[in-house]
Amino acid sequence: MGLGAFLLVLVLAASVIQVGGAVVGQGQLGVESRVKQIAHPAGGVIKAIFVHDGQKVAKGQLLIQLEDNVTGLNASLSVQTVDQLLAQRARLMAERENAPAIAFPPELTRNASSSAAAAMASEQRLFNLRRSERTSLRGQLAQRVVQLEQQIDSYRAQIGALQQQKVLIEPEREGVRDLWKKGLVTINRLNQLERAAVDMDGSIASLQANIAQTRARITETRQQIISIDQNARSEAGTELAQVMTTLNEQQVKSASASDQFSRTEIRAPYSGTVDKLAFATVGGVIQPAQKIMEIVPENERLLVEAAMNPADINRLRYGQKARVRLSAFSAPTTPEIPGTVVFVSPERTSDPNTGASFYRVHVLMDQAVIAHERLDLKPGMPAEVFVSAGERSLLSYVLKPLRDQFARAFRD
Repeated sequence: MGLGAFLLVLVLAASVIQVGGAVVGQGQLGVESRVKQIAHPAGGVIKAIFVHDGQKVAKGQLLIQLEDNVTGLNASLSVQTVDQLLAQRARLMAERENAPAIAFPPELTRNASSSAAAAMASEQRLFNLRRSERTSLRGQLAQRVVQLEQQIDSYRAQIGALQQQKVLIEPEREGVRDLWKKGLVTINRLNQLERAAVDMDGSIASLQANIAQTRARITETRQQIISIDQNARSEAGTELAQVMTTLNEQQVKSASASDQFSRTEIRAPYSGTVDKLAFATVGGVIQPAQKIMEIVPENERLLVEAAMNPADINRLRYGQKARVRLSAFSAPTTPEIPGTVVFVSPERTSDPNTGASFYRVHVLMDQAVIAHERLDLKPGMPAEVFVSAGERSLLSYVLKPLRDQFARAFRD
């Protein structure tokens, strides 16, 4: 077989033999939701540092405490004042409605702070004291009504006695008048009996006037009893309006003070591991928006953030299979980890240092393989990605450079 025949067989074989294509990119390991950078909007002076690199933290855990100057005191005083006003409002509402007990709001009853307990106890004592004073005053006025009614009974008894006396002297007065007409007695005797009858009528009239006056005092006293609760409710309503205004203003101040105080506490927004802590000493100054540390979220799936050549972008799409080679491990002992393309950036990105352009691609690795191989992977480790781009004939690989050269030549 000649050389020509051999070349023909070789070309035919190259056109038939299929070779798996792959798009290759370099990158590094990351987590699915990305590493969280911790910063502070206003900055400040470090008062205490509670964590170190590699430490696991829970969501909400205190990381760094900044100097608060008087902010913390202001926040504490503001909270106490709000608690007092809330308790005072509840007490005044109970007095306005003449309720038998105070219904404190959940903001106080569910609050375990000492200021809330002290505020409720203070207002409860005042509520009990005022109610006791009103009860005592009502009792005194009711007793006065009883005494006045007894006084009326006494006046009536005196009137009855005088009327009885008048009935008894009337026959005597008539007899003396007849004797005087006959000249048997002097006028003095008759006048004496007449004056006695007139005095009795005057005393009866005076006692009846006393009864009317006493009844008026009873009516007035009973009105005072009614007015005790009415006045208390009216005063409570007036005072409640003032307290509500003050409470609204104080709640705004308290929210502002508490917000300022909370900003002195830098807490973990997520559970994870502390990394790249930028400060190690107390007294350090954190600039506004300066990165303080990073937190690598726990229980997050690992992926590769790779940079791909812009010339290969038409061969990349969501859902493609890929293989990941971990550059930090020994190649003979570490298997390639299968993965899937889960993100292809819609536009190219430029490296600010080198100026090179690339497309960002994320490849989610098979977590079961990672667990089976017991690989200790950390974000930032270098990795190489091979994205499957379909099969092509061996001949197409050989001829592609020639086709590209011809295409450029004809364009020129």
